[in-house]
Amino acid sequence: MSFDLNLKVFDDVIELIGWTPLVRLKKIERYFSVNNRIYAKLEMFNPGGSVKDRIGLYMLKNAVESGLIKEGCVVIEPTSGNTGIGLAIVSKAYNLKNVFIMPRKMSKEKELILKSLGGYVIRTPTKVSADHPLSYYNVAKALRNYIWSLNKAVSDDLLREIVDAFQNAVDEENIALLKNYLVIEVKPTKYAYIPNQYFNKLNPAAHYETTAREIYLQTGGKVDIVFAGMGTGGTITGVARYLKERKKVKIVGIDPEGSVYHHLKAGLPIEEAAEFVSTYEVEGIGEDMLPQTIDLNIIDDIVIVDDQHSFSMARIVSKLEGLLIGGSSGSALYGALKYLKDYGIQNKDVVVIFPDTGRNYLTKFYDDEWMISHGFEINDEEILKCLR
Repeated sequence: MSFDLNLKVFDDVIELIGWTPLVRLKKIERYFSVNNRIYAKLEMFNPGGSVKDRIGLYMLKNAVESGLIKEGCVVIEPTSGNTGIGLAIVSKAYNLKNVFIMPRKMSKEKELILKSLGGYVIRTPTKVSADHPLSYYNVAKALRNYIWSLNKAVSDDLLREIVDAFQNAVDEENIALLKNYLVIEVKPTKYAYIPNQYFNKLNPAAHYETTAREIYLQTGGKVDIVFAGMGTGGTITGVARYLKERKKVKIVGIDPEGSVYHHLKAGLPIEEAAEFVSTYEVEGIGEDMLPQTIDLNIIDDIVIVDDQHSFSMARIVSKLEGLLIGGSSGSALYGALKYLKDYGIQNKDVVVIFPDTGRNYLTKFYDDEWMISHGFEINDEEILKCLR
């Protein structure tokens, strides 16, 4: 695919996935007196508004071509929202149905987008462990197993009834029912499929083949440091593998307080790291388990961030640069600036991956009333004085 998009007419929406812009944040550099060239990789320019469109395309295209699914299959995915949106968009090309399992802390905007794209949404509790029957991982598995047990294509009307029944089971905390479908012995069929972004090798592969290659070409191979949030870890792992094969580059992960990654990187086993898990408001990064899609060994350093600084940074970027970015983008930039300041790094070409758009969070941290009601400060300039 040519990088010169100006004269190209696209055949369908999935051709718009990838080749997102890289833009220098000159106002941020001046505001925080940073003697480095800071570039943002704007994944909001994907048609679904996030970096997750890339893996949605890779995972579903492979599933169809491998014969794992066929037209009419119900694609089920536990998601913070953005992967669901990417899957929903790509599903149109293959005539697939969608059900997305999403924790309740995720924004209302994401739920409405998923439903607008024709998907169904089941909301699950936020404060449960990954192995709990009410976790969004296990609700997805239980739903898939139930549809497998039917051994037939599911109509829209029947799917709506099934989704309603599962949402009721979650709301009523009917753990016995969910456990039953988690342990049921059933033959897999092509009528339901979980791409499983947390364990699908095509997740980091998508970023190895697209995101990383774009960064390398857009910077002329001159990138020195890449900062990226860690959710499934697919983005940072794929980017790190590609770039490190070609040059000496530092890869720095951004991890929220309450996530296991920085504890694992420090050498704790997952069982001990899990004891430090706590809830946080930033969406899409951090984890309470260890996915197979992340390689912590290839990540050089990790910066720990909190909700307040993440949100304040996102809000500042929108005011200074005119870029309405998501909270995890604020996390990535705050972590990047903190790292550069703490280590006295200067005159480097720095790429910060901005995973998604702030339009998904207008009723959350971009709303002063929401910020105040959730115990956050709204004097962003004062909050971020620590970096100036």
